[in-house]
Amino acid sequence: MKTVLLERFVQEARELLQTAASGLLTLEREPGDATAINEVFRAVHTLKGSSGLFDTPPLTRLVHAGEDVLQQVRTGAMTLDSNVVDLLLDGLDQVGAFIDQLDRDGTLAGDADRIAAQHAGALRARLGGAETAVVVIDDTTLPVAPPEWLAGFPAAERDALLARARAGEALLAVRYTPDEGCFYTGTDPLAAIRDVPDLLAVTVAAREPWGDPVADFDPYRCNLVFTALTAASRDAVEQAMTYELDAVELRTLVAVDAIAAPTPAPDVAPEPESSALLGEAGRHIVRTQLRVIAGGYDAIRLRSTGTLIGNLLRSLRQDALRERWEIALAEAIAAEDLAPVAAFLAALEEGPAPAAEAPPAPVVPLLPAELPASATADTPSAATLPAAAPPGEPRPASKTLKVDQGKIDLLMNLIGELVVQKNALPFLARRAEEIHGSREMGREIKEQFATLDRLTQEMQGAIMQIRMLPVAEVFDRFPRLVRDIARRLDKQVDLVLEGTDTAADKTIVEALGDPLLHIVRNSLDHGIEEPATRVAAGKPPVATLRLRAWQDNDCVVIEIADDGRGIDPARIRGVAIDKGMVTREQADALSDQEAINLIYRPGFSTAAEVSDLSGRGVGMDVVLSTVQRLGGRVSVTSQLGQGTVTRLSLPLSMAVTRIMVVDIGGSLYGIPIDHVVQTTRLDPGVIKRIKHREVFVLRDEVVPLIRMTALLGGRPSAVDAGRGEAVLVCRVEGRTVGLVIDDFREGMDVILKPMTGLLAEVSGYCGTTLLGDGRVLLVLDLKELF
Repeated sequence: MKTVLLERFVQEARELLQTAASGLLTLEREPGDATAINEVFRAVHTLKGSSGLFDTPPLTRLVHAGEDVLQQVRTGAMTLDSNVVDLLLDGLDQVGAFIDQLDRDGTLAGDADRIAAQHAGALRARLGGAETAVVVIDDTTLPVAPPEWLAGFPAAERDALLARARAGEALLAVRYTPDEGCFYTGTDPLAAIRDVPDLLAVTVAAREPWGDPVADFDPYRCNLVFTALTAASRDAVEQAMTYELDAVELRTLVAVDAIAAPTPAPDVAPEPESSALLGEAGRHIVRTQLRVIAGGYDAIRLRSTGTLIGNLLRSLRQDALRERWEIALAEAIAAEDLAPVAAFLAALEEGPAPAAEAPPAPVVPLLPAELPASATADTPSAATLPAAAPPGEPRPASKTLKVDQGKIDLLMNLIGELVVQKNALPFLARRAEEIHGSREMGREIKEQFATLDRLTQEMQGAIMQIRMLPVAEVFDRFPRLVRDIARRLDKQVDLVLEGTDTAADKTIVEALGDPLLHIVRNSLDHGIEEPATRVAAGKPPVATLRLRAWQDNDCVVIEIADDGRGIDPARIRGVAIDKGMVTREQADALSDQEAINLIYRPGFSTAAEVSDLSGRGVGMDVVLSTVQRLGGRVSVTSQLGQGTVTRLSLPLSMAVTRIMVVDIGGSLYGIPIDHVVQTTRLDPGVIKRIKHREVFVLRDEVVPLIRMTALLGGRPSAVDAGRGEAVLVCRVEGRTVGLVIDDFREGMDVILKPMTGLLAEVSGYCGTTLLGDGRVLLVLDLKELF
């Protein structure tokens, strides 16, 4: 069963898998990159911790095996080579398959245990020789635990352990400082410290002052430091804390002198100096309770105060003070007089505040106290500790908000409806002028329309920005793909990614995956040569495959370039003739560029045999059809022996379409503005006939004319001799055509709705939209019409 928590885990897991895979590819090129190995290790460790929240033992087991291998690489006990990278990447792929199962079914398949065991076994087989290479350092080489590490333990317990250490028993002190954000990575600090074997004692302290418990307390931030004493060896401790070693310090426990014992509790009401035990947060609690009881005797409030102060003293381990408090509380209840309680709290609250420069207390599970002024050379300096925010200063809030895609789509639908309603205002203004004869009212409506139009466009742009994704979302999958295919083909390829932060609409970016996949695979299989062939041709053995992205006006351009063998137009002509796609005469009449463009024909392939990489003749056909469906263009240029460049140009967004409304045969139609070159009116005398076609000359180019009333049906309107024929000059599939229409109307931004129901399969239309007066407008697809 899928839950909200599982959905979040699936999303986070996929991001972590991508991070780990990218880091492994970096490590394969630069094995000594410490940043990369730490990034990969953290990603896998976080994934392992998060998976523990669900009933997925096979997934956790597999990730754990990979983590152990990475730990050996991290410590230098194992060398990371391509074979190890292959095993780790295969393991990540399988983890990805498990994540997909969880996303789809909410649980893992029945054979998950067997599959995970196979992958984990292959990984752990690599650990066999590595484990013996670990150098065990004797515990005596560790520094001595500083006195403040031990000051928080009860005196009797501390003295007994020191006596055992003086007698020669090897005892260790473990200082564990979890990361502040460890709760978000699935780490349980308490469980981690409890995993230390032969545990003798544990204390918990605040790493930084707690500050105001109301204003500053953050329950999701770990502000704790754990100190543990253990009889286990250093090797055993490090093994138990494998995944937290960067947050752990180890010291040996030997005879430590001058350990300050806690000041004995007074036999009477606390002295003023006892306020130093409380810290600022504790004094705030005491002052608050003094104000509570100042209103007079109230048994219910007094019991609440008694519980709160008792818990405060218990947290500070001030048992003697707590006993005195209980006595004062009992006296107050018996006499129904607040004097004993008020006197106790006043004495507890009085006294000098902790010095601002004093370091935080070593042991306060809930509230801060003060450290002794002395420190040894082994104590970390202030420069090595995380800087604490000034008391009372709010921590910066996260500026990232994850929103479900459905909510963004709903916003887009709503803005679409708003655009439709906005477009109604010009119709209303025209109606006011032509029917009701109120030019003043029409003018006011137009003024309001201008303001609403500006605001709507700004809102529309803002929502579209939310939908924008960087092309890195699709580019990031190719380093792994290029590596695997190149190794399989025994080729050496350097993939270069440029412009990964270029953004486009989510629909465009997600649809780019398949076209880019086919182009990259073609470059690797057909374009790039083997190293020996490249060297013989005077090229470096390592080929370069470059993926670039940039924004060009309202389009995003993706360029895929390689320095391979290029495309041979003569060979393309020969293959096209052999496959019956063109006749020899047609092939001979083609220019080299036109011949190269034949690769986009369905069924075209130059591969000698079919493989899982090529030979089926569907790759480049898919590229062309997908890009055209998105409203984009494809171009390819190649130089024999130098390489090939394929360029995809796509609109930044498909959410909003700019159209021109035209009158054809008494009906209104929309034409995408991307096709429109210009509008013009032609005198009937300039229209000529070539055979059976009407044409006219535009800037020295013969442009064929198409009468849209004859094509779509309808009654053509009479031509005004003074104005001439209305012609919309359009560019369709690289050809210029003139569309003869009845009249031009306004341009507008619309949200296109696809044709559904009985009209779903009707060709020649992009979709429909609503006009401001409520009429349905059909938007023409010129590519299908001509």
